[in-house]
Amino acid sequence: AQAAAYSGNPVEGLRVATRVGCNGCHGADAGGKVFSEDAEERIVAPNLTKRRELYDTVALEQLLRHGKTHDGHRPLGMPVFMFQNLSDREIADIDAWLRAIPKVDNPGLPEKRWSAKTQQQVADGTYPYDDDLPVPEVLSPKVPPTETLALGKHLAMTSCPECHAPDLNGWPGDNAPNLVVAKAYSSEQFARLMKTGITANGTESGS
Repeated sequence: AQAAAYSGNPVEGLRVATRVGCNGCHGADAGGKVFSEDAEERIVAPNLTKRRELYDTVALEQLLRHGKTHDGHRPLGMPVFMFQNLSDREIADIDAWLRAIPKVDNPGLPEKRWSAKTQQQVADGTYPYDDDLPVPEVLSPKVPPTETLALGKHLAMTSCPECHAPDLNGWPGDNAPNLVVAKAYSSEQFARLMKTGITANGTESGS
C-alpha cells in the first residue's frame, strides 16, 4: 500500500479526519456513537480507539479505499468512494492521528442491530444503501495537489460526496442538492455557507 510509504502527521491527521467526517460519525473523541436507529435496526459507528488495534497501516488503507474490513464485512455508512479520492499522504496522516488519540472507554455504546432483511440484503449484495463503493477508474494521488483549481476539486471530492453523492448531483430523494447551485453563490456567500451553514438566501442549510 502506498500510504505506508509516508510518515503521517497526527496534527494534520486530525484536520483531515475532521474534514472528511471521521470524528463526525465516530464522535469527537473517536469513542463511537449511534449512526442511525429505528425500531428495527441500529447502525453504530464503532469506537475507533479500540477498533484501531485490528488494523495496521496497510489494512486501514484497504478499509478506507476499498471498504474491506478486518473480518470482511461491509462498513455500512462509510463513504468509501469519497475516501478513495484521499491521497496517500492524507491517509498516512489519518493513520497517525488514529494511533495518537487517547484510548476511550465507552461502555454505553450499544451493539449494531440489523433486521433479518438487512442481513440478507447485505449478504446477497442488494442492500439499497450499500452503493457507495470504490470505482476502479479513480487513481488515488500520492499527495494533495497544490494548483488552486485542482486543490479545490480534491477538497470537494474528499469532503462533499457523502451527502451530495459521488457525482455531486445529490442523492435521489434526499434534500442535499446538486452542487451546481454553488455557481449562484458569490465568494463571500460561499465562504459563509462553509463556515456557518447559512445559504445565499439567508436560511440554514438543510432547512
